[in-house]
Amino acid sequence: MTWLGFMLRNLLRRPGRSLFTLIGVALAVGSFLVLAGLSRGLSTVAGASLDERSAHLVVMQRGLVEFFSSRLPESFEAELRAVPGVARVAPELGAFLPAGEDHHALVGGWRTDSPFWREMPLLRGRLPAPGEGAVVLGESLAEALQADVGSTVKIGFAPLRVVAISGFNSMLNRGMALMMLEDLQALLARPGEVTLFQIRLTRPGDAAQTEAVRKAIAALRPGIAVVTTDEVARENRTLRIVSGVSRAIALIALAIAALSVLNTLAMAVEERVREIGILAALGWTRRQILALILGEGLILAATGGLGGALLGGFGLSALSRVIVPGGLEASTALVLGALGLAVAVAIGAAGAFYPAFRAARLRPAAALRHD
Repeated sequence: MTWLGFMLRNLLRRPGRSLFTLIGVALAVGSFLVLAGLSRGLSTVAGASLDERSAHLVVMQRGLVEFFSSRLPESFEAELRAVPGVARVAPELGAFLPAGEDHHALVGGWRTDSPFWREMPLLRGRLPAPGEGAVVLGESLAEALQADVGSTVKIGFAPLRVVAISGFNSMLNRGMALMMLEDLQALLARPGEVTLFQIRLTRPGDAAQTEAVRKAIAALRPGIAVVTTDEVARENRTLRIVSGVSRAIALIALAIAALSVLNTLAMAVEERVREIGILAALGWTRRQILALILGEGLILAATGGLGGALLGGFGLSALSRVIVPGGLEASTALVLGALGLAVAVAIGAAGAFYPAFRAARLRPAAALRHD
């Protein structure tokens, strides 16, 4: 019998116990991947959206619990334009509003002269006109709402005519609805207010100039944050709370899975004391016995990890589509699977170590006398 066959035979002695351990590991790994992937997706999706628009800095209110609660006067743009090193300033109003009958979507408002309108990739249709009461839908949002150019959709319970479908690459932009700034300000009853300002620099690759611009803008008025696109999520307390809670729950799930593996193997070692004594009497070294029990734990965990990776992939895909039409950019299937297996192997090693160490230290004579 091969080494692998010997370990499999030992695990199949108690198929029910091994099966429930596999299920526990799979659920733990799947939960970990869903929570970790969702946390990562929420933290990076905003940055990816702004990167696609070639924004170098973002100006918004500091320390917000909820991103869309940022309220800045549109007139602040004049002060920002006067800062040396600033090439363009684009104000934006954002909100998370009901879309259609049973969806929600991120809605953005850009001013008529915003460069983003000229640079926006259009799959079909035309740009809206101020006061027209029109909207441009991202491709994923249009599919979710089953709408196209010429359709009428409800955004924030207001009927709006779809005049174009955009073809952005980032998932957040693909699930976004865009309007003229003044139309969205009227819809939200926020005249003269914006959520943030997106800044383009004259020399974006110059780190010294970027830092100088950040300091100059921060000095204009108290209570504002000047961040890069990668740092946008860090200014949102809600996302930080979600990320922290997700990590805590994921760690608890992994700890429970490791204890499940430990319990299974500890019981197996207790039941096989005489067998281990016989192996030792036949010349098996402590290292070989240690490797045998560790191997059984790793087989359990790796098999459960494969199931957990599949479960986590499906779960993350389903959950992310509820949050953002089209899903979140969290991880590729390959990265997701590799992460799941790595976590499972760590669970198996952690859970199997004590039972393996205990088995390796059994004295042959005492083990053979064990009832």
